[in-house]
Amino acid sequence: MSIAITEQPNYAAYSIEELEDVLENIDKQAFPERYQAAKNELASKRATLPPENDADGAHHDEHVARPKWSELHLVTRISNITFLVLIGAMFVSAFTDFIVINGWLDNSNWAIVLLTFAYSAFYYLAIFIDKRHAQFVTKDLRGKMTLFGMPLLAFFLSFSFVDTALPYTLHLASDKQKIERKFAYEKGSGSKHCRHPLLLKENGSLSDGRLCLNQSEHKRLPNKGWVYVKGYESSFGFDIEGYRFR
Repeated sequence: MSIAITEQPNYAAYSIEELEDVLENIDKQAFPERYQAAKNELASKRATLPPENDADGAHHDEHVARPKWSELHLVTRISNITFLVLIGAMFVSAFTDFIVINGWLDNSNWAIVLLTFAYSAFYYLAIFIDKRHAQFVTKDLRGKMTLFGMPLLAFFLSFSFVDTALPYTLHLASDKQKIERKFAYEKGSGSKHCRHPLLLKENGSLSDGRLCLNQSEHKRLPNKGWVYVKGYESSFGFDIEGYRFR
């Protein structure tokens, strides 16, 4: 003789996930009492859950999606484009052998300050009026630190733009003549983009420059000497094309 088991499950011992699984799979027609008991228990457990706290909000902020370009405010677009231009100026400074005229560098400080102020103003204005952009920028600690450090970063980037990238761009667009100049040199310390440099010393209209050599050529040269440099000169500077030693 078989005995039917009709004992009610102890839904109070179930987790929220287990109760949700029961409600998804139980036969409500065959076990209406069990279905209702599981439903009531799930509602009771959900009611005891604490409300979303600041930690949950911070976790949510970490997953704030970057706004699409079309969703950005015009001021934000201008700010972002300007930042990319300033970053690009660093590559121009690193990968070109261009010597700027002294007259340009003597009058560049005001332009650096003005550019720093203008970009910082656009950056903070974008944060103020573009709420989605502001939410994305401030979603983590690094972004919040950027709010305080951006003027300093803009000042640093403005040096490369004003002192090298801008005059180099104007040089490319202006009339040039091919000439050869004689420079005094001394060996300098290497960097990531120029491991074996010669520091060029010029007492005339040009500022000091840099010439990158290969290791063997750099090694066989004396620490100081003279080098003849060929290139294209304009009213903005001198773009090095080649060199020779006597």
